[in-house]
Amino acid sequence: MWRRIVKVKKIKGNSVSTGIAIGKAKLIKKDELYIKRKKIQRNEVEKEFNRFNKDLKFVVDELDKLIGDYTYSQENRDILESHKMILKDPLFNSRITELISKKLHSLEHAISIYFTEATDIFSNMNNKYLSHRVNDFEDVAYRLLSHIMDKRKDILEKVDENSILIMENISPSFVTKVFDKNIQGLCTERGSRNSHSSIIARSMNLPMLVNTLGLLGNIKDGEDMIIDGNDGFVIISPTKSVLKKYEAICKKEKNIQKGLLRLIDKESITKDGKKIKLMSNIEIPQEVEQLKKYNSAGVGLFRTEFLFIDHNELPTEEEQYEIYKNIAEQCKPNPVTIRTIDVGGDKLSNILNITHEENPNLGCRGIRISLQNIPIFKQQIKAILRANVHGNIKIMFPMISGVEELSKVKEIIETCSKELINTGIAFNADMELGAMIEIPSAVITSDSIAEECDFLSIGTNDLIQYTLAVDRDNQSISDYYKPTHPSVIRSIKLTVDNAHKIGKKVAVCGEMASEKKYVKLLLALGVDELSVSPGRLLIIKKEILDCDITEMKSKLDEILSCKTSKEINKLI
Repeated sequence: MWRRIVKVKKIKGNSVSTGIAIGKAKLIKKDELYIKRKKIQRNEVEKEFNRFNKDLKFVVDELDKLIGDYTYSQENRDILESHKMILKDPLFNSRITELISKKLHSLEHAISIYFTEATDIFSNMNNKYLSHRVNDFEDVAYRLLSHIMDKRKDILEKVDENSILIMENISPSFVTKVFDKNIQGLCTERGSRNSHSSIIARSMNLPMLVNTLGLLGNIKDGEDMIIDGNDGFVIISPTKSVLKKYEAICKKEKNIQKGLLRLIDKESITKDGKKIKLMSNIEIPQEVEQLKKYNSAGVGLFRTEFLFIDHNELPTEEEQYEIYKNIAEQCKPNPVTIRTIDVGGDKLSNILNITHEENPNLGCRGIRISLQNIPIFKQQIKAILRANVHGNIKIMFPMISGVEELSKVKEIIETCSKELINTGIAFNADMELGAMIEIPSAVITSDSIAEECDFLSIGTNDLIQYTLAVDRDNQSISDYYKPTHPSVIRSIKLTVDNAHKIGKKVAVCGEMASEKKYVKLLLALGVDELSVSPGRLLIIKKEILDCDITEMKSKLDEILSCKTSKEINKLI
């Protein structure tokens, strides 16, 4: 007697949010808008301007209505606000005016040209924090053009609650519509886990995968499927036994989540009595709501990169001040650690006069770009000093390679303080200064760096990348990206030891802090604080509560003498 073996079809992807989704595939494809390359006559220019003003007002008013709808979360409304800002940007208006009046393009063609230019700029940005902007521009372009061309359709009209949406990509406003439909999950063939769309999906606790390459060509509309957001793959047409297995996982996860909610008010103290400060990493101000919900001990890392890409021009000191101040006020008395901008010059080439670099990751990025653009750096420093009125802000500098950079930074802070005094603007310079430890030179000289700082924070993502010479975004060499490589573990230990010798604390704000399997090891290495994404707070808190550091410390000498990551993984 033989039994037929059914091979389950799986497609890998990158997990945006954990969890399991079981449902039927719903393939969503936006109708492509055919834009004719139409030229107009000189006497038609005024008519095109009138159309532009009328249609622009309609779409902006429509966005205002959505922004004013308080059934949407504050985070979702703020994303729509950023879309409105794209349409209100003076550069948008002037470029459309130029294309119509000087080039004699039709309104539709002018809009198409502008957004193609914008999306081309952002599509070529090989940085997970910045490339997501293409989604926003595509969404705004579709919204405006579909109104002008009278081709808007509610493509979610026939979607029911049992659906898992499959798309090439997804825009933030579309995720907002999905929220209303209460669907099971999302899969896209493109996208980034750091995009606005992904942030909203995480805030909704919606299972989502991005970069599921080939999915659209391998699944039919209405076909049964499963998203495994925990391990990062899709199962197409699961067998009864596979379906039963995942239904049991779903039930178990719901019970676990209920149990985690009981930990909200508990302090993060290990079994052997060590108190660990557990904080949150945030990328946009709207994430503060979630960290407060889960009773985070503060913001361990506020990535300020988003402030520099929400416009086609640099944010002003005043704009930055308002954002930093609001976050500090919402979190007080808990600390807020603001990291100065950490991107490469290639990612700001559209707003800064920076020459092309062959290897941006080893070029002008992090603190280097700040020190090469002093006026911009001073604006950010002044905004932070002014926002520190409640005294709960810390400032942290990325990609520090040695004490020389810190000396320059301190001089600039002193200059900014004097200039603020002269202008009579209120500020508070009494704040802790920290350095990111994420490159080998910083590890090796961490004793000297610690003497110049109040605290250190280890960015494990870049530390692994630079220590092992592995591009973490390059899938072809992803097997070489090993968090438990002996060189990485010894680097963390050396940094902690050097800081502790002079009474300075060390935090870890990279992805290792968000992974349950590394928590005990990090604490045994002496790490004082962990900073994780808001959605991981309770999961990591439970790991801390269940942790006996003494037990892991008993293995530490053996771990530090290991020759391979495989050996270390067995011990932890």
